[in-house]
Amino acid sequence: MTDAISPEEARIAAWRSERGRFAGTVKAARIARQSTMHSPVESVAEPEVVEQKPAPMFLRTAKPTDTIEPIKPIEEPVTQPDASPSDYVGLIRSAYERVMRVPPFVRMVIAPTVAAAIYLFGFATPLYEAQSVIAITKSSDAGSNGSTGLLGGMERPSNLTEVFRADEYIKSQALMDSLEIELGLVSEFSGSAIDPIRRLRTIPILSQSKLMQFDRFVESSIDVQSGLLKLNVRAPDKEQAIAISQAVLRNAEIQVSQLGEQLFDNRETLAARMRENAEQQVAEAQAALVALQLKYQEVDPRFRIEGIYARIKDLENQAQELQNEIQMAEVSGVRNKARTDSLIEMESNLRAQIAEERSQLVATSGSSGIPLNNILIEYELASLNVEMAREAVKTAIEAQAATVQEAALNRSLFQVVVPPRTAETAVYPKIPGVLALVFVICLAIFAVFSAVRENRAR
Repeated sequence: MTDAISPEEARIAAWRSERGRFAGTVKAARIARQSTMHSPVESVAEPEVVEQKPAPMFLRTAKPTDTIEPIKPIEEPVTQPDASPSDYVGLIRSAYERVMRVPPFVRMVIAPTVAAAIYLFGFATPLYEAQSVIAITKSSDAGSNGSTGLLGGMERPSNLTEVFRADEYIKSQALMDSLEIELGLVSEFSGSAIDPIRRLRTIPILSQSKLMQFDRFVESSIDVQSGLLKLNVRAPDKEQAIAISQAVLRNAEIQVSQLGEQLFDNRETLAARMRENAEQQVAEAQAALVALQLKYQEVDPRFRIEGIYARIKDLENQAQELQNEIQMAEVSGVRNKARTDSLIEMESNLRAQIAEERSQLVATSGSSGIPLNNILIEYELASLNVEMAREAVKTAIEAQAATVQEAALNRSLFQVVVPPRTAETAVYPKIPGVLALVFVICLAIFAVFSAVRENRAR
């Protein structure tokens, strides 16, 4: 099998052939001039030049040898021909052919594994990891005993809501912006301090932002069973990893405290507002009662009604006594007409007074023209409003006191169970695991490629 001659190689061969013919012509002219100098009598004939089409034109019009001056050899610079698209295609094709000569197992499994090893050992930035554990508790949980038994172990921790809040804040853009302002962390991890593969970058074509990649350096997880929050921070330096962990813990503690304070502040504000409304209702009800008293010139209509009923009772008792005397006189047979008529008239007068007293309860009186029973109803309603408003104030005061006590007992306490510490050596990247993963993936791809090639061969 012979390789095809490319156009570039043909052009170079033609150029070399033409240069050789030109050198031969110059050499023949120099030999002829030297022979003429040794025999001056003989006429100098024009050197016979072999007619060749590609020879330079100035050789055809050469002067006689007596006027020919010594010709110095011309040294032309060797210039590289201009590259064309076909040249690049040829280079790519030749490179591809050289790669294809390599066994498939080497180029599909060994080469990627070696390249990954070179990158991991030579270019990857070693990262130290600072681990810490956080617990968020409440003051009210300090004296409570945990449930025992199987069912008690299956119960969720009471502080799980606050733990999830802290976890979401650690994974948020707000924390990343705070770390950028405080430590310049995002700018540092987006630059040359981190190797090209792990550094933070925005990739619009993949819809990837720096926040999506931030968990490479700041990562948190929750143990639902125990209610603990674990924080892992990775950095190129031990001190830097600890400093970042402390900054994250500080910001998370501030955020959790602010959320708890905001919640209880809202509850306290609501309780205080309820108390103010109740007190205002008391004032309005009291003012309405006083206005009613001034309107009817009655401090308490109940006293007046009680007096009327008391007089009616006395008159009824007197009328009943007279009625009894009249009946006794009739039964005994004592006929004293004058006395009997007098008793009857007195009874009649008492009955008239009783009717008059009763009419005062429903008849209009005074300048208001409203019956006394209606005045009593309005007074009772006004008094009831005052009592209800006072009960509302009492309830609001109790609720406010309970809210303050609950805020003091249920305030979230951010406790660092395990302070951030780092190992003596860098733990990332995990070179053995990464190389094993790359090797397995490449081996799987090679197996699929071999199976497809065998199927095609069949």
